[in-house]
Amino acid sequence: MKWKFDILFLLMVLCCSCTEVIDDFSLNTADERIVVDATISPDKAIVILSKTTSYLDATEIPYLSGAQVTISFNDKIVTLTEDSVGHYSKTMDFPTATNYELVVTIGDEHVSARTYMPEPVLWDSASVAVSQYAELIPNKDTTKVLYEVFAYMTDPKSEANYYRVETFINDTLEATETTDDAYFNGQTVQLLTMLYFFDKDDTLTVSMKSIDKAAYEFFNTLALSNSSSAMFSAPDNPKSNLQGNALGRFYAYSIDTLMFTFK
Repeated sequence: MKWKFDILFLLMVLCCSCTEVIDDFSLNTADERIVVDATISPDKAIVILSKTTSYLDATEIPYLSGAQVTISFNDKIVTLTEDSVGHYSKTMDFPTATNYELVVTIGDEHVSARTYMPEPVLWDSASVAVSQYAELIPNKDTTKVLYEVFAYMTDPKSEANYYRVETFINDTLEATETTDDAYFNGQTVQLLTMLYFFDKDDTLTVSMKSIDKAAYEFFNTLALSNSSSAMFSAPDNPKSNLQGNALGRFYAYSIDTLMFTFK
């Protein structure tokens, strides 16, 4: 019976040891950093400033007010207005084929970044039709119909191009895809393939944003970090073009949009 007592004693020791480790366990909090979400479209610049919080902090996002935010291009310097706490914007014509620089100053912190707005690439055509599989795929909502949607574009051959396609249904973002033209440079391609149940008067909006390489790399690394499934791994932050003690992104885009209403 001695071996039973030995095992019992060992279990007691292990339990005591585990209890002591758990009592001493703590999470270290990282230093606060500025978070920048900045975009320029052909008619508006928007910059949202906040700061990181502790992993265990369940409070609302701490937006940063009182910052000086400027955007420079073509020897011009534009100052953005703070519309609400942490939200800065400027409505005006921003030219394509142009380099832009963002500078954010808040207290002793300085953050800067550069981006390029390419010329827009336009959709060539699109097709919308009731799917041939409409009667084969069951649908609990009998008012909806299964549609196939295809959209085509021709990629410019003279340069490397980067795209972000965003699909909205009734103003709700449903899907995004970021791609480059490495496999279809200079070709006409089907850049959207969609099979979806639409109801009467539903709207579908498909936006094709032309972006620069830095924005393409940011979205790609963001997708990789969000899809990380390793139990004990800590994915890296998305690749950013920001300079300074900050996280986030700054990118410009030109855009072409398709819109459909289902009758």
